[in-house]
Amino acid sequence: MFCVWKSKRSFDQLEIPYLPRNNKCEKMGAEESKAYSPVSSRTSSVRSCPGIDFPNHCRREQRAWSLLHQCTLEKWKEGHADAAGFKDTMLNCDGSIHKDCSPAFCINRQGIININKTSSIFSFRRRSKFTKMAEHFEYNHIPAQLSSVQNFHVKSVLGFRANLVVLHLVRNMATQFGLLDIKDNKFKGVFGKKSVEFNNDVVTAALSPDNCFCLIKVPYKTGSIYKHRLELYNIESKQHITMVSSYDLPGEHAHFCFDPRFSSSRIAVTNIFPDQVNSLSLVQTDNWSILATNTRVDDTRQELYPNLTDLMYTKDGTLVVAIVLDLTCHCREKKTMRNYRPVDVSVFIFNADTTSTLHCMKYKRYTCGQHLCPVNYMPIFSQSSNRIGIVANIPDIPDRHYVQVYKLPAQINLQSLCRIVILDTFNSDAVPKLPLPPKLINYLNFVPEFH
Repeated sequence: MFCVWKSKRSFDQLEIPYLPRNNKCEKMGAEESKAYSPVSSRTSSVRSCPGIDFPNHCRREQRAWSLLHQCTLEKWKEGHADAAGFKDTMLNCDGSIHKDCSPAFCINRQGIININKTSSIFSFRRRSKFTKMAEHFEYNHIPAQLSSVQNFHVKSVLGFRANLVVLHLVRNMATQFGLLDIKDNKFKGVFGKKSVEFNNDVVTAALSPDNCFCLIKVPYKTGSIYKHRLELYNIESKQHITMVSSYDLPGEHAHFCFDPRFSSSRIAVTNIFPDQVNSLSLVQTDNWSILATNTRVDDTRQELYPNLTDLMYTKDGTLVVAIVLDLTCHCREKKTMRNYRPVDVSVFIFNADTTSTLHCMKYKRYTCGQHLCPVNYMPIFSQSSNRIGIVANIPDIPDRHYVQVYKLPAQINLQSLCRIVILDTFNSDAVPKLPLPPKLINYLNFVPEFH
């Protein structure tokens, strides 16, 4: 029913001395593997990866946080990703932040190929401001009337979910936001006009799981000083995108994300209290009430910022993941390869209902958290949301990347366990075609019955 993964071969080939080995996986022989993988008797919709073994008893019986598999990044792209139930194979990107990519959008992962238009015919702006990301969206998605006549220009991508993209637009030195459906290539409108132009690093956005609301962190001026607040917009309206509510933040730094188990009524947000600079809270957005708070997210630091780079939920919404990064820049050393050192990456995992700390994963990665695309150090999740994958490097070998797959704690209920088995068996494209009621198909695709 499952395809299996031959862990013995992959572990022996890698020869990574500092990573633990799994004896159960290593003792899995060819005859034993056949008993776990009757792939030949299944249809083409079943996940099929010949030559890659991943024993079912390792998938099911291993404890949470166990290392399930490791392989080179090349092997991951050749078939190990699909065998483990992961869709993401692009785990390494040389794009520059806010030029080629943004914290919310990687053009290489999305398969976007940029044509460098160096002629002045293509832009009335100075070339130093004309980035590859802006070039793509302006010439492929933004209506000509907005870009040429009304002088709208793309500055960055603030948020991305499914087919919707939230753009940071600038017109006459003033920030505005745009909503774009990249699947239908339809520009849906402009909203949130501001009086000044903001830098990309002070404006962030997130789309709700039902794609009906957009939450944006933006500065605002009170008197002679700037403060920050969260603004919730209703983007479902076909006529005007309006702001529903707002919440004033105590400081300029905050990360937030929507709980996928709800429509738009619950978020996880950092540093929402004035005196707590190392906290994670669950907030109800309809009245901005605090449901739970963890006052000590990172025990190794007094403050989260500037080291916290991202905050996210797992697909099933049971875990909150925070990525803390060493922001030391080694771009100059990378050019000469002298004294080139990896950065330390920490992945903190919390209970999504209580914000209690469950686990911390630490690894080293040759990248730059200030100037390179976040894809280089961001974790990924399997289709069934019960495994997490990271890319790590061995010190002193910056050109060799290794993917490690770890098991996540699963919900102890029949629905969730059945979903894991189904999603581990069938490809994601085959799930909508299964002979199941629409409600079950939605559940398999992590589309909840919104509360």
